[in-house]
Amino acid sequence: MASRYRFIEEPDGEKNPQPPSETYSGSEAVAVTYMMKINPLHPNIGLEVVSPDASIGSKEKVTAMAQRHDRENHRVVAGFNFDFFDIQTGVPTGLQITDGEIVTSPGGTAKTFLAVMQDRKLRIGEDLSITSEFQAADGKKLELDGVNKIRKAALGNSAFFLTDRFNTTTRSEGIDSTGTPLGVDVRILPVNPDEKLQPGKKLVGKVEAVYASNNTALPKGTFVLTASGKKAEWIKEHVSIGDSVSIRIDFGEGLNQASYAVAGADHPAARALLHKGNIPANIMDMADFRNVDIHPRTIFASKDGQLYVFVFDGRQKGYSDGISFLSAARYLESLGMEEAINVDGGGSSTYAVRKPGDNSLTVLNRPSDGSERPVSNALLVISEAP
Repeated sequence: MASRYRFIEEPDGEKNPQPPSETYSGSEAVAVTYMMKINPLHPNIGLEVVSPDASIGSKEKVTAMAQRHDRENHRVVAGFNFDFFDIQTGVPTGLQITDGEIVTSPGGTAKTFLAVMQDRKLRIGEDLSITSEFQAADGKKLELDGVNKIRKAALGNSAFFLTDRFNTTTRSEGIDSTGTPLGVDVRILPVNPDEKLQPGKKLVGKVEAVYASNNTALPKGTFVLTASGKKAEWIKEHVSIGDSVSIRIDFGEGLNQASYAVAGADHPAARALLHKGNIPANIMDMADFRNVDIHPRTIFASKDGQLYVFVFDGRQKGYSDGISFLSAARYLESLGMEEAINVDGGGSSTYAVRKPGDNSLTVLNRPSDGSERPVSNALLVISEAP
């Protein structure tokens, strides 16, 4: 369903006084909006988070991802862009769980999340806690900075755990003035072949090789612990070839039982717009320019256990300007939404639907790039009807 709205933003007066400024004097914008309501508990409806066909860090259009996952009794009827990603590398910035496997994860916390649980119930929220630990043979533990992320040269003291989903190499970086690598890559062979990294479950492996180098090979069926700085020194002290080691990743909010999930990490636009039907105080703060800045948006919201997807077109004068966090939050509040999070937007915003009689999805919104942008992952709506 597409709708056209005109949003007017004004200061909150005595509730939120602001100094005189054009930014806060009130603004008006038109936003063309697409909305879909989805019942995740319907016996013939499924929700899945999918990735590009190639390794993590590649990008692909939502429609292309949908086409690859479309098959008999598993028809993709809609698709939407999802997580923020590094525009150069294509690596998602946050968490992704697909079919109970951790595809990628940040360390520490994530600002927002959407999860489809094993019982198909939906969860949307904010401030997700993440515990990521690597345990050496001597029992000592190392806190990880994420799963399937690139160890870049700029990250001085970091450690990441890489699965064979990541790439054919570790893509790790960093050398000193003499050209000597600043990090270490540890290749690990799982005790149980073909074992996947799953939330809340310990994965045990044996150290196969330790390399004082970067960008080492990551063969299928293996894992790599890659580290730099003090964490690399910790590995040199506590890890040796032949050691039995383990890793465990735990998520708060019950997400250890999620079948599919995405959580925005530390991206400034990863924001909760509603919580228990109320607009958070930080979104109401008009002193934060991001709250009144107008852009295309993709927003996921929930009400009575139903998922609502909103895509707002923007950056197209005369057609659709876009929407701000504040206007979007007020609009969703007026619709009675209970929880809402902002995900990747701008040129990534994609609202693709399968029209009756078609064999593939059609992008119904107007992406601000002028065409559909390749992205790092997508949420697909599946029809499992025979």
